[in-house]
Amino acid sequence: MGALLQVCHATIYTHDWAIRIRGDRECVSRIAEKYGFTNMGQIGDLKSYYSFRHSETAMRSTVSNTQVSVSVATETEVEWLQQQVVLRREERNSRASHVFSVNLPTAQPSNQTLHSDSMWRNPWYHSGMNIAGAWRRGFSGKGVVVSVLDDGIEREHPDLKPNYDPLASRDVIGQDDDPSPNYSNAAASNSHGTQSAGTIAAAAHNSHCTVGVSFHARIGGIRMLDGDVTDTVEAQSLSFRPQYIDIYSASWGPEDDGATLEGPGPLTRLALENGVKNGRRGRGSVFVWSSGGGGLRGDHCSCDGYSSSIYTVSISSSRSEHLEHLEPCTSTLAAARPGGQGMVTLGPQKKSCSRTTADCSLSSSVGAGVIALTLQANPLLTWRDVQHIIVRTSKSRRLADPDWSVNGAGFRVSHLYGFGLLDAEAMVLEAQRWRRVPAQRRCVQEDPQISRAVFPGSVLTSVFQSSGCSARVVFVEHVVVRLSVDHRRRGDLSITLTSPSGTESKLLDNRPFDDSTEGFAAWELMTTHSWGEPAAGGWTLRIRDSSSERTGTPGFTGRLKEISLVIFWHLGATVPQASSEIC
Repeated sequence: MGALLQVCHATIYTHDWAIRIRGDRECVSRIAEKYGFTNMGQIGDLKSYYSFRHSETAMRSTVSNTQVSVSVATETEVEWLQQQVVLRREERNSRASHVFSVNLPTAQPSNQTLHSDSMWRNPWYHSGMNIAGAWRRGFSGKGVVVSVLDDGIEREHPDLKPNYDPLASRDVIGQDDDPSPNYSNAAASNSHGTQSAGTIAAAAHNSHCTVGVSFHARIGGIRMLDGDVTDTVEAQSLSFRPQYIDIYSASWGPEDDGATLEGPGPLTRLALENGVKNGRRGRGSVFVWSSGGGGLRGDHCSCDGYSSSIYTVSISSSRSEHLEHLEPCTSTLAAARPGGQGMVTLGPQKKSCSRTTADCSLSSSVGAGVIALTLQANPLLTWRDVQHIIVRTSKSRRLADPDWSVNGAGFRVSHLYGFGLLDAEAMVLEAQRWRRVPAQRRCVQEDPQISRAVFPGSVLTSVFQSSGCSARVVFVEHVVVRLSVDHRRRGDLSITLTSPSGTESKLLDNRPFDDSTEGFAAWELMTTHSWGEPAAGGWTLRIRDSSSERTGTPGFTGRLKEISLVIFWHLGATVPQASSEIC
């Protein structure tokens, strides 16, 4: 069985290379032709990065073609290259119980309804999120463009066709402009992207399946999951037309198996950074991600580098009947209510609806729809403004979690729900009067005590003394711990960070199924729980090794090789005020 698992998880090399070339088009073409490549074009919006395909290399192989890599690297214009490998990416939980026709009686609007759609009488995502309140104020996502990164969308579906935007759509796998799902694969329904798109922007008043959160937003789809996913594929998808697309919605990531530790590759990291720096004419693309759903496996979304990036808005689910699926995480910004048993979404075929049980899968879609309403209220918001508004307006009431605490800035925060349930009406109102936050800055605190032992059953403590990063008033946004640790069993480690204000962030819990001997190599753990707090003072990091408690034996000594604390902050004259609510 062990040998079989090793084969199943073996690295699969493709016939594609990502190459950074300093030169004009003629230079790029010359290098491609000289070494037998076909230039597949620039990688998304990443300048000087190209996708090359090698005709004499196997499409999939467990052996890399180092000869080609070494040869191309001799060119003086080639600054970086990497043969692409297949990544294991999975959609978050969403299960369609059955599909039915849309030949439904037309519902008549009344004083209790805002729409004539058949399922409006069962508004599955509206309870507690004040989405209808935002609608009544005239916000429906008009003028905002959202693209769903998934297994494709059914662009001819009656609920999507009125809002479908071909300019926000691409089949990255098939290299064409049609994002329609591939239904030829019997092993996959490939309806997840269509469900997500309908949740965001299904048209209203057409008596079909449902109504999207932002039912006047333009909706596109990027088909990038139904095939071999590589770093290039992800980067192309996340940097597709960033001056046109406002919001990218993703409900996928590394396996939620409680053992995987993966994040964006070098190209995808560049795509995310490029998006927030240059997208939306410098205001920044908004990337919305579903938080993990591997709670039953003891997973922790700090081991998912996508949802725990400072550049993504990580959205959890607030469905109380499925709390066991949620992963505790300090990077989760807020929660959404993605529906319940029997919720209706768009079906996989052109004129069908489906009854779906959604756990964490559609939370990012609901979040993307709410953010679309917010951007309509104020199109000038930056990507950080959006995060600030979420923090200030989210509500913690009716979200049961004994973990709720109040941070040093007065915000209630939870490891399951972030700052609470999204409130669409509060967000659009806040957006209308919002003043742009000052520029993001950062400071790095290094621990001079390197290469320290991590003993079984003990706690290793590091204290970072921060002067506040500046002599002026500094308020925290994101805090990142970057560390490298050697350890015989990664799942035995748990890590907490306590801010100068006393806020404790559980950056990592023990993972019972993580038997990896690889430890952590320059891995980043991020928390939002100190949002709005002053940065000055001592930040205390504790690494606990529970191996002896698990096995009853002494265990092996690990080693902390390097560690640093990165504080992302902004200047301010007064402490940000937490939103008031009755908890």
